[in-house]
Amino acid sequence: MNENQELERERAVVEARIRTAEAERTWSAVRKFATGVAVVTAGADEAVHGTTVSAFTFISWNPALISICLCPGGKLLHLVAERGSFAVNVLASGQAELARQFADPRRRPGLGQFESVPWIPGGDGKVPLLLGAVCWLDCRYLRHETVGDHDVVLAEVASVTESEGAPLLYFGGKLYPAVIR
Repeated sequence: MNENQELERERAVVEARIRTAEAERTWSAVRKFATGVAVVTAGADEAVHGTTVSAFTFISWNPALISICLCPGGKLLHLVAERGSFAVNVLASGQAELARQFADPRRRPGLGQFESVPWIPGGDGKVPLLLGAVCWLDCRYLRHETVGDHDVVLAEVASVTESEGAPLLYFGGKLYPAVIR
């Protein structure tokens, strides 16, 4: 390796370290933005799945559009795209354990992950709606796109059901009950 090649390799290593450090600082800063917590559910019968998300955003009033961010290639993304519908269960302040359960990669697959969870069938008669949530959004899948290390799913809200209560919040890597005064 000549001197120029060695300098280029060294520069590439330094630039990669800077990008990594910037990404870590960005992640640290973004975690200071409090968000609500939801469990997104999809599928029917034995082929159901749920996962905890904090990247859920209201996009448009008319038509009513939302987005969620999911891991690419995951079971939930596959079910959402295949079935064309899903539910967003916005968790209540007392549902932190439920958020942890649906975030655990070791949880039972399929219907087994809902075994100890009280739920009812959703708008299509099959998608699980988790009881105790502050609201449910029955959504129709429109499309998804891979952006960075996640897939952004765009959906139209078909129906909404609200209940009373304060939401669960995610801040700095921890779950907190919201205090509404």
